Amino acid sequence: MTSHYNISVLAAEHDKALIKSLLATFGDRGDNQWSYKETEADADVVIVDFESYAQKLPLRDAKAGHLVVACAPQIPSNAPTPFMLPKPIRGRDFVKLLERLEDVLKADDEDEFAKTHRRIVF
Repeated sequence: MTSHYNISVLAAEHDKALIKSLLATFGDRGDNQWSYKETEADADVVIVDFESYAQKLPLRDAKAGHLVVACAPQIPSNAPTPFMLPKPIRGRDFVKLLERLEDVLKADDEDEFAKTHRRIVF
Protein backbone atom coordinates (compact mmCIF):
# COMPACT_ATOMS: atom_id res chain seq x y z
CA MET A 1 0.00 0.00 0.00
CA THR A 2 1.36 3.39 -1.01
CA SER A 3 1.64 6.17 1.58
CA HIS A 4 1.31 9.79 0.47
CA TYR A 5 2.99 12.58 2.41
CA ASN A 6 3.04 16.35 1.91
CA ILE A 7 5.81 18.83 2.64
CA SER A 8 5.44 22.58 3.06
CA VAL A 9 8.33 25.03 3.35
CA LEU A 10 8.59 28.22 5.38
CA ALA A 11 11.72 29.75 3.86
CA ALA A 12 13.03 32.08 1.16
CA GLU A 13 11.81 31.45 -2.40
CA HIS A 14 15.15 29.98 -3.55
CA ASP A 15 15.04 27.41 -0.74
CA LYS A 16 11.43 26.55 -1.63
CA ALA A 17 12.44 26.08 -5.27
CA LEU A 18 15.34 23.83 -4.25
CA ILE A 19 13.14 21.64 -2.07
CA LYS A 20 10.51 21.42 -4.82
CA SER A 21 13.26 20.28 -7.18
CA LEU A 22 14.52 17.70 -4.69
CA LEU A 23 10.98 16.41 -4.24
CA ALA A 24 10.59 16.08 -8.01
CA THR A 25 13.81 14.05 -8.09
CA PHE A 26 13.53 11.99 -4.90
CA GLY A 27 9.84 12.23 -3.93
CA ASP A 28 8.81 8.99 -5.63
CA ARG A 29 10.18 6.45 -3.17
CA GLY A 30 8.26 3.34 -4.18
CA ASP A 31 5.74 2.79 -1.39
CA ASN A 32 6.16 6.37 -0.18
CA GLN A 33 5.13 9.32 -2.33
CA TRP A 34 6.12 12.86 -1.34
CA SER A 35 4.63 16.04 -2.76
CA TYR A 36 4.80 19.78 -2.11
CA LYS A 37 1.97 21.82 -0.57
CA GLU A 38 1.90 25.61 -0.43
CA THR A 39 0.32 25.91 3.01
CA GLU A 40 1.32 24.44 6.34
CA ALA A 41 -2.30 23.50 7.06
CA ASP A 42 -2.16 20.79 4.36
CA ALA A 43 1.28 19.42 5.21
CA ASP A 44 2.45 16.36 7.10
CA VAL A 45 5.93 17.90 7.35
CA VAL A 46 6.90 21.58 7.52
CA ILE A 47 10.50 22.58 6.80
CA VAL A 48 11.30 25.89 8.51
CA ASP A 49 14.34 28.08 7.82
CA PHE A 50 15.35 28.37 11.46
CA GLU A 51 17.45 31.52 10.96
CA SER A 52 14.70 33.53 9.30
CA TYR A 53 11.47 32.03 10.60
CA ALA A 54 12.15 30.64 14.11
CA GLN A 55 9.90 33.35 15.55
CA LYS A 56 6.97 31.72 13.68
CA LEU A 57 7.25 28.54 15.78
CA PRO A 58 5.01 26.98 16.91
CA LEU A 59 3.06 27.14 13.67
CA ARG A 60 -0.54 28.20 14.23
CA ASP A 61 -1.94 27.02 10.90
CA ALA A 62 -0.29 23.62 10.84
CA LYS A 63 -2.31 20.51 11.44
CA ALA A 64 -1.91 18.64 14.70
CA GLY A 65 0.56 15.79 14.50
CA HIS A 66 2.69 17.09 11.68
CA LEU A 67 6.46 17.15 11.96
CA VAL A 68 8.61 20.27 11.93
CA VAL A 69 12.08 20.20 10.38
CA ALA A 70 14.47 23.04 11.24
CA CYS A 71 16.75 24.03 8.39
CA ALA A 72 19.94 25.85 9.45
CA PRO A 73 23.68 25.99 8.75
CA GLN A 74 24.40 24.76 12.28
CA ILE A 75 22.28 22.82 14.73
CA PRO A 76 21.05 25.41 17.22
CA SER A 77 21.45 24.64 20.91
CA ASN A 78 17.75 25.36 21.41
CA ALA A 79 16.46 23.29 18.49
CA PRO A 80 12.66 23.08 18.63
CA THR A 81 12.60 19.72 16.88
CA PRO A 82 14.72 16.57 16.59
CA PHE A 83 14.59 16.91 12.80
CA MET A 84 17.29 19.03 11.18
CA LEU A 85 18.22 19.71 7.57
CA PRO A 86 21.66 21.28 7.21
CA LYS A 87 22.24 24.26 4.95
CA PRO A 88 23.34 24.32 2.24
CA ILE A 89 20.70 21.73 1.37
CA ARG A 90 22.13 18.71 -0.45
CA GLY A 91 20.33 15.79 -2.05
CA ARG A 92 22.01 13.19 0.17
CA ASP A 93 20.90 14.97 3.37
CA PHE A 94 17.39 15.45 1.98
CA VAL A 95 17.00 11.73 1.19
CA LYS A 96 18.24 10.79 4.67
CA LEU A 97 15.69 13.19 6.14
CA LEU A 98 12.87 11.63 4.08
CA GLU A 99 13.88 8.17 5.33
CA ARG A 100 13.78 9.34 8.98
CA LEU A 101 10.46 11.09 8.49
CA GLU A 102 8.94 7.99 6.88
CA ASP A 103 10.00 5.90 9.87
CA VAL A 104 8.30 8.28 12.28
CA LEU A 105 5.18 8.87 10.18
CA LYS A 106 4.66 5.12 9.78
CA ALA A 107 5.39 4.27 13.40
CA ASP A 108 2.48 3.17 15.52
CA ASP A 109 1.47 5.80 18.07
CA GLU A 110 2.19 3.28 20.83
CA ASP A 111 5.76 2.95 19.56
CA GLU A 112 8.29 4.61 21.88
CA PHE A 113 10.23 5.93 18.85
CA ALA A 114 7.13 7.72 17.60
CA LYS A 115 6.37 9.16 21.03
CA THR A 116 9.83 10.66 21.42
CA HIS A 117 10.20 12.01 17.89
CA ARG A 118 6.74 13.19 16.85
CA ARG A 119 5.96 16.78 17.71
CA ILE A 120 2.38 18.00 17.81
CA VAL A 121 2.01 21.67 16.94
CA PHE A 122 -1.11 23.50 18.07
